[in-house]
Amino acid sequence: MRAAAERAGLRAAPWLLWFGVLGGGIAWTLHTVVDWGLEETVCRSGNDELLGLPLRPVLGVLSLLFLALAVASTVVAYVLWRRLSGAPAGDDLAELRRGRASFMALVGLVADVLFTLMVLMSSVAVLVIPVCVS
Repeated sequence: MRAAAERAGLRAAPWLLWFGVLGGGIAWTLHTVVDWGLEETVCRSGNDELLGLPLRPVLGVLSLLFLALAVASTVVAYVLWRRLSGAPAGDDLAELRRGRASFMALVGLVADVLFTLMVLMSSVAVLVIPVCVS
């Protein structure tokens, strides 16, 4: 029965499932820590450039990368949730595993949407608020 479920694509790769659950939070955390750390370090030095590049474009590119990570995590969680939520399972153990994976994907989807919005709003702030204001 397990082989039939695997052939039908009803199992989620554990690393994909965990990426769907944790990816948005990790993207938001990294965005917050990296952007703040770079801005704080560069601005305290009395400069507004990082390795000869203006700080605002560097922060903008980093924001886009973290936003892409959060969106990718949201898409993965959504695809896994859709694939697992309606899939029939054979026995009780398979049903329990499928239900647990589907629940994890749903929790990841909701969390990732919120984290993606937080990264998006932080990215807008990076582009709108002046950097290195004394």
